[in-house]
Amino acid sequence: MVRVAVIEKDSCKPTKCGKPCRKYCPIVRTGQEAIYFVKDDEPPVINEYLCSGCCICVRKCPFNAISVVNLPDELEKKVFHRYGVNAFKLYGFPALSPGSVTGILGENGIGKSTVLKIIGGLVKPNLGRVGEEVNTEDILTALRGNVSFNLVEKIFKGRLKCIYKPQYLDEIPRLIGEKKVEEVLERIDEKKAFDRIIEQLDLKRVLNNRVNTLSGGELQRLAIAAACMREGDVYLFDEPSSFLDVRQRLKAADLIASLKEENKIVVVVEHDLTILDYLADYVVIMYGQPSVYGIVSQVLSARVGINSYLEGYIRQENIRFRKDSIKFHAHVRTEETPQVKMFEWPTIEVSIGNFHLSAESGSIGVGEVIGIAGPNGIGKTTMLKELLKSFLGDSSIPEGEVIKKIGYKPQYVSGLFKGVVSDILKEAYGGEIPEFLQDELIKPLKLDRLSDRLAETLSGGELQALAICTALLRDSPIYFLDEPCAYLDVEQRLTVIRAIRHTVLAKKSSAFVVEHDIAALDFLSDRLIFIQGEPSVFGQASQPMAVAEGMNSLLKYLDVTIRREPDNLRPRINKKDSKTDRLQRAQNKYYY
Repeated sequence: MVRVAVIEKDSCKPTKCGKPCRKYCPIVRTGQEAIYFVKDDEPPVINEYLCSGCCICVRKCPFNAISVVNLPDELEKKVFHRYGVNAFKLYGFPALSPGSVTGILGENGIGKSTVLKIIGGLVKPNLGRVGEEVNTEDILTALRGNVSFNLVEKIFKGRLKCIYKPQYLDEIPRLIGEKKVEEVLERIDEKKAFDRIIEQLDLKRVLNNRVNTLSGGELQRLAIAAACMREGDVYLFDEPSSFLDVRQRLKAADLIASLKEENKIVVVVEHDLTILDYLADYVVIMYGQPSVYGIVSQVLSARVGINSYLEGYIRQENIRFRKDSIKFHAHVRTEETPQVKMFEWPTIEVSIGNFHLSAESGSIGVGEVIGIAGPNGIGKTTMLKELLKSFLGDSSIPEGEVIKKIGYKPQYVSGLFKGVVSDILKEAYGGEIPEFLQDELIKPLKLDRLSDRLAETLSGGELQALAICTALLRDSPIYFLDEPCAYLDVEQRLTVIRAIRHTVLAKKSSAFVVEHDIAALDFLSDRLIFIQGEPSVFGQASQPMAVAEGMNSLLKYLDVTIRREPDNLRPRINKKDSKTDRLQRAQNKYYY
């Protein structure tokens, strides 16, 4: 066995802890420097060759800053990159195929973005030799035998041009500033495809807007358009569906998939399983321990890869990377509403600027989750806020105060929290959080490792997890959750879905949930409110409908049909004009 020891430098506080990692290490006690401090106020160094893998330092660290993992010796032959001493380690590299879309699937912090950056030339792999200069020939020698060796050789030697759409978009407005969208895209339109791509991504209405005034969804579509307009040999897309509604996700997926017709290499990192299945021809699974190490699997077909990921077992490699499998459930078609009502709301008519929302009256039952679906700009968040105001009976309470009174998670969470994460969670629960909630909610969302961090220092995904957790920890009769799955990986999305269902049933409460992820919406909802109309102009919200009826209406509006995978019942989008697609359309069954 070999050891991988990782120290989270942001969490390590050697001046406050008394250095128990070194104090209690049995190897140090024998006189060998398995753990040592170069400077008293800096994180220690763990010598992985001397480390015995006893993990006493892991248990003794009061800030959860240390991880030690024992791995098989043979894995060391596959080390492809390491960020530094006691830092994240990447094993393996995906095989790439021209003329196809390869999806990369795995948890946050497992190395997906690192792989994209290596392909794109933004990170030069060091084969685990920290501090050494590794030449290109050494890297290619390590890849010899990989089915895409010739392609990778051209990439690393600069013979192929890579186009990279990054995960985080907040740098775009800072770099481009006050330039107009039309000006930016016309300047980089190397394919002369401006009109076609603008039409496909619905960017016409924002062409005269300045880039630094765009919303998250508009910035995402701008970034995708910019990537697709440029001439390249390899196209890399990191989470292209973030901030987009279902219709926009499908249009973006169609545009990205069209690149393979030019025999290009297309690689996509995506957490929305339905969109990934729709978009990708092949899937690579990445597994391991987030922020510690990641292993790249062999290439699988999209269907087999996603099913293997949900099962937690890769049959082709005889690897089990998750104890439990994940299965979806089919909703029983019913028109009945719950017998015990939690809350009834009247007809809603509200205008905000030039936008008007109309909603029919309805009710939510005890133990029920109602999903709210529709395109961006159609009034989903407005609907949620109107339901919240109606329930509270007071529309003047500031949003910051609302989240302290009730289980409310707003759409945007930046700047919502101040202080230490552990204190915020305790305040939400009203005291010390019991062990079962630590195991079911806090640890799966990786908040236990952030307990001593200030909320102001958290990333977007970490803030999202904190907002979800605080909302569900509150003792609330109804939970109001706006896009709880945004920024989260597949594992975390399923954790959140289960937590919402468990919270609602255990507390005999209810929940309204706005969500764009079709699989998540399908998994967690008992009934659906579908809002249609003209984005940014008007929205018409239905009464709560049975999930089958609501999803059928939504998918008919989106002009797509969905079937279920026989093994795990996950929703799968049918290819346009396929035999199954034509059959379901003829039967008016867009949703199964």
